[in-house]
Amino acid sequence: MAAKLDKDTYPEKAGPSDFQCFGPPATRDGEFDGVKICDMGCFTQDGKDSNKYYHAAVVQHKTSKNWYAYFEWGRTGAAKPSFQFVQCGSEAEACREFAAQLHSKNDKRGEWATVAGIRTLRARAGKDCYLVRPMATRSTGLPDARSIKSNEGAKKQEPKGDSAKSAAKKSAPKADAQTLSLLRDLSIATLAYTRGSMADASLPTQGAIDEARTILAEAQKRLVKVGDDVKKQIKDKDLLQLTTLMYGRIPKKKPVGAPPETWILSKDNVLAWQNDLDAFESALYSTDIEEEPEFDPFQGMELTMEWIPPDAALGKFLYEWWPSATNNRHGHIGKLQIKNLWRVERHADRGQLATVQKEINGTKAKIKERALFQTEQRPDLPKAEAKDFHASNTALLFHGTRSVNVSGILRESLRLPKQLVGVVITGAMFGPGLYFADDWKKSAGYTSLPNSYWSAGGGAVKGRSAFMFAVDVVLGNPFVAPGAHGYTQPPDGHHSVFGKAGASGVQNNEYIVFRREQHQLRYLAEFATAAK
Repeated sequence: MAAKLDKDTYPEKAGPSDFQCFGPPATRDGEFDGVKICDMGCFTQDGKDSNKYYHAAVVQHKTSKNWYAYFEWGRTGAAKPSFQFVQCGSEAEACREFAAQLHSKNDKRGEWATVAGIRTLRARAGKDCYLVRPMATRSTGLPDARSIKSNEGAKKQEPKGDSAKSAAKKSAPKADAQTLSLLRDLSIATLAYTRGSMADASLPTQGAIDEARTILAEAQKRLVKVGDDVKKQIKDKDLLQLTTLMYGRIPKKKPVGAPPETWILSKDNVLAWQNDLDAFESALYSTDIEEEPEFDPFQGMELTMEWIPPDAALGKFLYEWWPSATNNRHGHIGKLQIKNLWRVERHADRGQLATVQKEINGTKAKIKERALFQTEQRPDLPKAEAKDFHASNTALLFHGTRSVNVSGILRESLRLPKQLVGVVITGAMFGPGLYFADDWKKSAGYTSLPNSYWSAGGGAVKGRSAFMFAVDVVLGNPFVAPGAHGYTQPPDGHHSVFGKAGASGVQNNEYIVFRREQHQLRYLAEFATAAK
């Protein structure tokens, strides 16, 4: 018969490393049969300011082979959590104790509801309900729990093992040393950023990230109804419920006593959540980088990428054109110093730009607005291609991003939100599209420069400077926005939205498209700035 041991006590004069853990992990609320490890979280802010976790595992002593159910709990991220072993007579009994305890913390404390289109548990009145946190990797529990990895909902990747390594050697993309070094640095930094963002240093699964994107879309729909007043947003019960569900799935750090406007899903942090989810997804491709010397930094990428020498013809053009493309309206940002340049070609994007250009040129649209700092003589475009670029108003524009988001963009390209919800959010005042600028200083404000406006140096890569893309964007006939508005598509007769300096409530030009195929990554610059 199972017997609970004293709390915070190891059986058999053992230590934490004397026990083996097992999979598979639990990934859904109320489903604890056939699984042997589980992570749960309870995020409640209604006067409690509680962000707690509960971990459970079926474990076996490595020497005696005795079976136990192991439980651990505390505030998420606690340095010294409480724990308890339940001694069992068999593996089956340990599984029963494991499942019974999890049911008592999970579905027996909650009631089923549909939130953001997701069937989920919510706490019954007066109860704390722990929700299952699907984890690709974990940092709670006994040391061997770290060996249990499972990425539910993962996108297709190459198989692991010796055969996979030998196959990778044969099929690994050929790349220059500068490119391989960059991608490896990005992988390490993105993984570290994700772990550092979590209260418990774990990695959420792809399935949890996909679910979080759905929650974020529902929060934006709610913001349309609640309005722009942050005070009303933080008091809205639906937004609070969506926030609770979000933190239940993605255990991001939240300091004790943090004001509600810093953590609730409001108009001020939707963009930050979007960027973080993209970085978290990218980190899932790099979980083996610390263990496998032959780790392929091109993991999950169908990409041709090459470093551009400064003295090459293309290098000379870009090193001259890029720094000159500015009206110098951001005085706090000094002169551009390009440290490295890469040519980028995503295989999945081949041909898509030409298709859109042909479509727009077929409408014989009258182009009334064109981007600044464009040149008619681009050495990277054949003459015939250059004509289509001009006729369709395709411009080489800038897109700045945090360094930890670079590898995700290389892998997936720039991503539109899961749903195009017509809401104005901080950092995206013209709706949920893809944003570009014709002035590099505008885009620099979104990068990991130490003095950048939006990230203030966050998401940087150790030993590296900031990063910015140059992107071919088919603008067609832009619609000049009279002011902030939650566009989900350009008005009829137009192909993009133009936030025009001096006319749309912005200091620098912004160009927004709402179809992914209207853009194609072309170049990536690693850069710094220096005082004038």
